[in-house]
Amino acid sequence: MLILVTGLRKLNKSTFSGFTLIEVLVALGILAFVMSSALKIFSSNAIVVNKLEEIAMSRFVADNVLVSTVFYNDELSFGRGIESQGGVEYFWERNITFGEEGKSAQINITISNRTGKELYTLHGYKVID
Repeated sequence: MLILVTGLRKLNKSTFSGFTLIEVLVALGILAFVMSSALKIFSSNAIVVNKLEEIAMSRFVADNVLVSTVFYNDELSFGRGIESQGGVEYFWERNITFGEEGKSAQINITISNRTGKELYTLHGYKVID
C-alpha cells in the first residue's frame, strides 16, 4: 500500500499566526469598558454645559431687567414678565423694597424657567433723587 503525501506539510502550532478567540474576547471586553467610561464622561460634560448655558442666559435676562428698572423711574414697582434669550423664554419677577424716607430702593429680580425652577437671583440698589 502506497500513500502519496504531496503538497501537505505537517501542521505545527508555530505555523499559525494571529490571535486566539480568548485574546480577541478579552480585548473587546477591555475596549467596551473604556468606551463606556468615555461615554459617561462626555454625557455628564454635556449636561453641565447645558446647565451653565441656562444660568448664563438667565443672568443676561436679570441684567436687562435691572438696567431698565434703574434707568426708568416709572418701573420702580412690582413686575413680572417673559423675556427670550438664546431662543429660550425666561420668566422674571421684580420686587422693590423702599428704604427709609423713600430715598433708596432695593431691586430684587428672580429668573425662572418654564417649569418654575428658580435659576438666578439678582439684587440691585437705586438712590432716588
